[in-house]
Parts: sequence; structure tokens; C-alpha cells
Amino acid sequence: MNNSPSDRRPTRRTRIVCISDTHNCTVKLPKGDVLFHAGDLTNQGSLSELTKAIQWLEKADFEAKVVIAGNHDKALDPAPSSDSSQHQAFSTESCHFHNQSLPSPKECLSIFETHGPSITYLRHESAEIKLTHSKGPRTRFKVFGSPGTPGLGEKWAFGYERDVNDPNRARYSHQENGGIRAVVTETKSGSQPNPEKETSRSGSRLHFSPISISAKKIWSSIPPDIDIIVTHTPPYGHCDLGVVRGSDGLDDGPSPSKAGETGEEEAETETYRHLGCHSLLQRLSVVRPRLHVCGHVHRARGAERVRWSPVQPPSSPVSMGIKDDGEGGWIESTTEKWTDPSPEPKSWKISLVDLTGRGRGEGSGKLDWNVDVDTVIGESTGGREGRKETCVVNCAILGSNYPHVGGKRFHKPVVVDLELPVCEESQDY
Repeated sequence: MNNSPSDRRPTRRTRIVCISDTHNCTVKLPKGDVLFHAGDLTNQGSLSELTKAIQWLEKADFEAKVVIAGNHDKALDPAPSSDSSQHQAFSTESCHFHNQSLPSPKECLSIFETHGPSITYLRHESAEIKLTHSKGPRTRFKVFGSPGTPGLGEKWAFGYERDVNDPNRARYSHQENGGIRAVVTETKSGSQPNPEKETSRSGSRLHFSPISISAKKIWSSIPPDIDIIVTHTPPYGHCDLGVVRGSDGLDDGPSPSKAGETGEEEAETETYRHLGCHSLLQRLSVVRPRLHVCGHVHRARGAERVRWSPVQPPSSPVSMGIKDDGEGGWIESTTEKWTDPSPEPKSWKISLVDLTGRGRGEGSGKLDWNVDVDTVIGESTGGREGRKETCVVNCAILGSNYPHVGGKRFHKPVVVDLELPVCEESQDY
């Protein structure tokens, strides 16, 4: 059964500006309808750093702003409540970050209410965003956001251990010792009124503690009907090529206490490896969202269009080790890397990823993602048959790593043009 063009749900181009890993830097932002920040707002996780970052984002002129934390934003990583049976997320040692005492997570979270009322902050939960401004696109989307970052240990925020089938688990097993796993705690759905957008939240949040829970279970909580996923970590194999060095085992450089161990001579022998999360990639193959925004690995800034195909018989090769998990997981058939049309940081032109089919640049074809097929096929396939392509965007702003030999280097924000469903009440607009 096929849909005629007249039966298809109307969509409208929506401009999304993507940033991550700003680390206290307040860069100039291009115009757009929606702003995503994929974590690491701060560098040392202090209250003053966080306040400045949120005030900067609050002033940004976007109808909707969605923000998650990253592994540097430790002050936003709350311990489970004292009246629960869960272990505390912070040990005595982990209550200090970069040799500083951390402020109360509750106090830090309240900054979003006092200084960032227009910001939708997500901590392993989903929200439905409706753009209702008369001069905007009047579109809607469901977004899931999570700060979880694998394999960093107790020193960093929102950490969890990799699953045993993750290629990086065996390679960096010494860095997994003492790693933090996550505990799921249910949160009630609610809403946040806003004159220019409507936001409703749902799902579960994660508290990160020593209680054992697998990485696969963490990411399996991503709802299957999500349009856009925002995570700090990239998925394994996509926009995640970086250098393993430093106390966190990733492309963040050494900790301040080990400054000076990395220099020009060491850089010559650096080895690039895929540093993303394998369990997240597996879930991505099930949900197959329109867009996946991430960061964390500074040098991997860029975009890739991943084409999905239904799982073939067991004898067929499976890309990146992904197998059907019984929830409709597909395999990767092709991956197309995006070429930045304006990579020069000082250029006034935007770094545009055009997924509407209206652009002329390389990789600017329309995203193969037809929600109408989902409706037609129905329950037999889990309602995701039309989701054949996902664009993964690593939008790290900081392009260099500590100690920033030769000075800090910066990337431009990545701008994505995406067709999103029109709000029902504005279809005649």
C-alpha cells in the first residue's frame, strides 16, 4: 500500500543550529529556528562557568533551545536522593573536579529556571517541541537528549561502562575500572508553557552511580518514535574519530595535573580511533531518527548520512557488528560524509547541511525519511519502516585539545536544514 502525494503529511523546512563543546566560549551563532547544544558547556564545571553559559544561551535568538550536559559539566550530575535505596553518585573524591569543590547539583539545575527559562534542558529524557511563532516554520518534533558518556571513570560526569561487545571495552579496559554505571529513575510527564513554543516532557532520567546496569539498557530507553537524538557521545563509527590520550582516555587531552605531557613531538605519533559508543549505535539502528546531534570528540566535527537497510539472513555480513536485536534493528548499507561548504572559521558563510533536497552542494539530497510509510505499515514493523536514513552531526566548537599547543582553535556551528512535520493547528498556514 502506497500513499499518494496528496495524502502525505505536510512538512516545512526548519533551520537547526548545532553546537557542542563550547567549554566557556561564547561564539557567534548564525540565525535559525532551533538551537541544540550537545554538552560540555563548561570546562571545570563551576557554578560561575555554568551561569555564564546559560545566560549566553538564554540571550540567543531562537524559538526553541535544547541543551544537554557533557562529561565536563559535573556540577549538573546529581546524586540520587538521600531517601532512596540507591547509592550516592558522588564519592568523596569525585566531589572535587579539577581540584575544585563542586557546588550543589540542585543549585546548578535551578540556574536553568532563573537564568534560562527559554531553554529545554534534557537529562536522559524526551520532549516534544512545537514551534508556534507566527513568523516561524510552525513545525514540531520529538527530541531525546542524554549527557551519558562511556568509559571515563568516576572523575568525570555522567559516565557509564561500555558493554562487553564494545570494541573499546577491551582496548581500554584499564580505564573502565571504577567506571560509573547508571540507574534509571522514572519521572512524570509534564509541560512547560512558553509563548513561542510548546514543550512536553516524558520518559526516564538517569542517575549515574556504581549500581550495575548495562550500556545497552541505558540506550534502549530512547523512545522509538523520536525524530531527533541529542547525545554528548557520538555513536561508534560515526563522527567519532579521535586520539586516545589523557586521563579520560579520549580526545580531551591530559588533565590539568598532567599538563605538559602532550606536545608537538607526541602529536606526530598519535593514533586515530573510533571512540563512540557501540551500544548507542545499536539503538540508533533501531530508532533511525532523522538527525543525531553529538560532540565530545573535538577533532571529529562534521556530518555523515547513514543509509539503513533491513536486516538480511544471518549469513549476510553485518556492518559495524550490528545485529537485529528483536526490535526492528537495521544495518548500515552506505555512509556519505558531508563536505563543509565553508570550513574557514573566519568566513561569514554558514556551514550548512541541507537535508531538504533544495541545496546544490555535495550531500545536499533530501533525507530518505518518510513518516507516512510508518503509518501505512503499522504495527507489523514497529512503525519505523519509512526511516531509511539518519544524519549524524558532530558539532564540537572547540577544535583543539588541552593544553592547546599553538592556541585554541575553533570550529563554526553546523547548520542543518531539515523538513519537519507541520503542527496540526497550522497546516493551513
